[in-house]
Amino acid sequence: MTAKKITTIILVSIAVGLVLFALMLYFTIKTKSTSLNDIEPFRSLIDKTMVLQRQTFLFSEPHEIYSDSDAGYPYFLLDSLHPNWQWVQDRLKMSEPDVKQIRAFPAGTKLTIKKAVMYTNGVSGGSNPSLFGIIKDEENTYKIQYRWGEQSKIRYFDNIAESWKFSMAPWQKVEDTTYYALPEAKW
Repeated sequence: MTAKKITTIILVSIAVGLVLFALMLYFTIKTKSTSLNDIEPFRSLIDKTMVLQRQTFLFSEPHEIYSDSDAGYPYFLLDSLHPNWQWVQDRLKMSEPDVKQIRAFPAGTKLTIKKAVMYTNGVSGGSNPSLFGIIKDEENTYKIQYRWGEQSKIRYFDNIAESWKFSMAPWQKVEDTTYYALPEAKW
């Protein structure tokens, strides 16, 4: 074998190795998602219109939240009972807030849920179930995201499938204290 042939084989091997490494890295850290439309407690919400039971606030961030190929959902809803309420309030108080409060919706406002998706971050491995839908006021229609559900780490580490619990959502009159089994997000 000539030196040129050996050099070519080595360079091709390195190039193929780099491409395979890049693909492996991409598929490892890519955010994964899975539809929750057919899984309780989401199944009973999809394509339904709910009435908000308390004042709820509309926020935006500089980037679209969980944009997908259909259309992005640039706004998110929170009420004062949501587990992330204080975190967002702290973000609003920063010298340069990275979140903006758009408006408040009073109790009685209607919200239509279009889909539910489980997202798993490829870097941290943390999962977040989210609802996507539409809320309207007199003049505007807002495409919103509502992050809903937290996994009990104790139940998860004890291998109990029913490890997801849901805080009281703005459309609920009573909190559902049932734990649910949700699938992990996939490609």
